[in-house]
This record gives sequence, structure tokens and C-alpha cells, in this order.
Amino acid sequence: MNILCVTNLFPDRSRPGFAPFNRQQLIYLSALHNIHVISPVPWPHMLKLALKGQRPIPLEECSGMEVDYPVFYYTPKMMRDMYWRFYYNSIKSVFARTVRRFKPDIIYATWAYPDSRAAVELAAEYGLPVACRIHGSDINEYIRFPGRKHRILDAMVKADSIISVNEDLAGRLRYEDIEPGKIHVVYNGIDRSIFKPMDRSECREDLGLDKEKKIILFAGNLKPVKGIDVLLEALEKIEMIDWQLHILGSGPEKDHLERIASRPPLSGNVFFHGSVLHHDIVKWFNASNVFCLPSLHEGTPNVILESLACGIPVVCSDTGGIPEIVTGDSGILFEVGNSRALSESLIEGFTREWDRSSIDCPAETWTKNAQRMTDVFRITIHAFERNVSGTHHAHSS
Repeated sequence: MNILCVTNLFPDRSRPGFAPFNRQQLIYLSALHNIHVISPVPWPHMLKLALKGQRPIPLEECSGMEVDYPVFYYTPKMMRDMYWRFYYNSIKSVFARTVRRFKPDIIYATWAYPDSRAAVELAAEYGLPVACRIHGSDINEYIRFPGRKHRILDAMVKADSIISVNEDLAGRLRYEDIEPGKIHVVYNGIDRSIFKPMDRSECREDLGLDKEKKIILFAGNLKPVKGIDVLLEALEKIEMIDWQLHILGSGPEKDHLERIASRPPLSGNVFFHGSVLHHDIVKWFNASNVFCLPSLHEGTPNVILESLACGIPVVCSDTGGIPEIVTGDSGILFEVGNSRALSESLIEGFTREWDRSSIDCPAETWTKNAQRMTDVFRITIHAFERNVSGTHHAHSS
């Protein structure tokens, strides 16, 4: 089938590590279908590229699909309730051109707001079915703001199907009276050819890490919702254990977190490495004693699945879809935002004798994920066609 994907979550060569889960899914879908991606790029980033004489170019590994990068014009940090309209206006011309030429069978939007809200409007104008995928923060965070909540729920009502990455998010939509029958839970996949157990000592040697330290790994965006400040507060309470924290990722909290990490007893034990390419992170997982994700809200984070696939136990907040994928044999859950509980959980994670061979990763491969997504798309298209046929029949009679 021809799938037109509308998403802000897609990399280019200037941002190769951006949204790896979305990139992976679309790459595997492109092995089964014709994929065209419309990925609007925020105008500040586009301006930075233009000043260097550059433009967004797809990654080589995405060569199996066509990609357009229109400029997303919006008012920074203002009028967020209208971002969907800015998004709509930014992509409507390339959307119209693509529909005429590509003739999509379905529109696939992969973020609740503003992507899905704009996509359902455009799909309706061209008489096309639309499937919307929700991830975590796009529901858990945005739904706290009344204006955005109204627009998100409006998009979910208008969507022909909704794909949730876990049962927790699906339950939140059912609670908001979104039709249960059109909500499909499809967990993210992982690439098991990359994420697998490796020798810890060899990985530490390759990365230049101390072989005697207890190493905690965090990987993700440096944003307030990730709770990294809670992790640093928890580490201040740990005594008598020789630990290091290695942080992979970038984001707006970096300077703030570096200031916290520069004071005793954290100074000299916390290391910021910036963004790391997706296929390189496997050595970091395998070099660690525990992976920690102290988020305040989450969906079903792929970094947890990838850590488990490497046989590395996790210490994570008890939130979102995390309890659906972490068992007592694979990790420890602690109360959200509770630094004391996190400190105790980390100590337990360091001192417990983990059996790496018994740490289970429940994720399927991306190949299986693409097959499940295909099933949802087919169900969506058939239901849409039946509805259209029924409407025409009702009008004619």
C-alpha cells in the first residue's frame, strides 16, 4: 500500500540521532510498502542550516522512502494552542502535491499534537483514512493544558484509528471517552541484531571507562520530564559505593544539570557525553551495571527495551507503560519523583546478583512491528471504506 506519513519525528543528516524509534519503524515499513514522509522542520533549525548553506537531507539508511522537509513556521513559546494551525499551513501545499502524485491509501501521523490534529484535517479534505500514533509525552504532558487537550482529543475523535505504544496510554484515551474499538496497542520493536549482550570489560575498554566502578547509564533528552535532577539528588545520598553516572543525550536542561553535577559529592563522578548515534549506544548499555530512567511521565521507552535486550537491569520510575515491560527479574521500579526511593533502588541494583541471561526483553523485532502496523492499516482502510460506502448508500436512498 501507499502510506503517507506526517511527522515531526524524523531525522536528517544534520540530526542523525533524532527520533530513532520512528526512523526504525518507517524503515521496516518501507520494506513492505511505499512510504512517503512529510516531516516539517522547525524554522529556527532550518534557518541555522540555511546560514551554513545547508538543507535537510535524508539519511542514507532512509533511501527506501521519499522525504519532504517543509519549513514549520510557528511562534516560539507562544500561541501553542494554535500550533496545529501553523503546522497545517506549513505542510498543506506539499501535502496536496504529494496526494496528487503519490495517491496514498492511508495517512499516518506519528505524534498527537500538532501533527495528528493537522493530519486529520488534511485527510478529511482529501477523503483519506488517517491513523494516529501516540507515544507518551504527547498525551501525558500536553493533555495537562486545557487548550491542547481539547485539540488532541478532537484529533483522536476524528482519527479513523489510533495506535498506542502501551496499554496505559490506551486506557487514558478510553477514560476520555475515545471509542475503544479504534484504539490498537502496538508496542515498539527493537533491532536485536544490534541490541544484544556483550562482554562488559571489553565494552568498558573500548569506551575508556573504569573497569572497577559501578556505572549507571542514562540516555535520553535532557528535559525536565526526564527527572534527571531527581537522579542527581538520589546519587548525593549514596555512600560507600564507588559509582559513576554517564549521561547520553542533549537538551535544554544540560547547563542546569551540569551545574548541579559540579558540586560535591557529585563532582568528578557525573559525565555528560552529548548525543550518541543509535547503533553506538549498545556498548554503553553493555558497559553499565544498571540503566536508570527517572522520568516523571513516560510511554514505553525504547531505551528500556534496548537495555533489557542487552541483559542490563533497569531502575525506573513506576509510571506510564514502564510496569508493562519491567519484571522483578529485569529491574526495579521506584515511586515517581522520590529521590530517597531512587537512591535505595540504585543501591539494590548495584548489590543484587543479577542473572543477565534471565533478564527478559518483551519487545518484538521491528519486522514483526511492521507486520502488526500493516494489519492495523488494513483494518483502518477497510473500516473507512465501509463507512464511506454506507454514507453514500444512505444519501442515495
